[in-house]
Amino acid sequence: MSDKYAVPNKLPGKTISVLRHRKRRIQQDKSVLEQKRTDRIKRVKKARTHHKFKRAESFVMGYLKAERTSKRIRQTILRTNITEQSAKAADETNPRLLFVMRHAGKKIFDKTTSEIFKTLHMGQRHNAVFIENSKENQLLLRVIEPFVVYGVPTLSTIRELLFKKGFARIEGKKTAIQSNTMVEEQLGEKGIICLEDIIHEIYTVGPNFAAVTEFLCAFSLSSPRDGWQKKVSVPFKRGGEYGDRGIAINDLVARCL
Repeated sequence: MSDKYAVPNKLPGKTISVLRHRKRRIQQDKSVLEQKRTDRIKRVKKARTHHKFKRAESFVMGYLKAERTSKRIRQTILRTNITEQSAKAADETNPRLLFVMRHAGKKIFDKTTSEIFKTLHMGQRHNAVFIENSKENQLLLRVIEPFVVYGVPTLSTIRELLFKKGFARIEGKKTAIQSNTMVEEQLGEKGIICLEDIIHEIYTVGPNFAAVTEFLCAFSLSSPRDGWQKKVSVPFKRGGEYGDRGIAINDLVARCL
């Protein structure tokens, strides 16, 4: 066959051009990332050196809010009379498990309230945890009640929360629960080897409930799909949002998932 009918081989040239284009694109991506990093460092330095002017009223309002909260806490403690007999009677009639979600208080000026939220691992709004309905926790809930909604979760709600929003605290880091092997490595010595064991331990408030709740991170929920329908500063029993909802907490959780 004559050479004039041969098909010219342009593949090497195309390959070289593709490689050059890829190399150029990689260099451009690196330069863009480097520029973003430089801009971010400049913004951080500027934010540290730039002091935003604050009106005197902002400091006064923070002080007044802290004073009001402290006064409310003192009155709550004085009015609260949770004796051993009343706590025992409450345990017989009330469920042992509660689900608590922080729904308000973007900024909290009272130190006592902040410490309670820190102890419960609820540092931000829409953080939620499971707690035992004990005498001590009843008092804590009354102190932080204007900032939280709580109630009795069902088994299906517990399962939905763990499967959709469940994260573990491993070596101080928030880690997604990806397998039962992870659960067994952390809680196997307590007889808990899978996610269903965790669900059962939470629902029944078993002997290893504290270890399980310490293993789990606080749930980070979203705002309700249709928003808060009533006033967040009014208790649920009087037609508002905050406070004890009983089994109605399950409807709220479904709107926040």
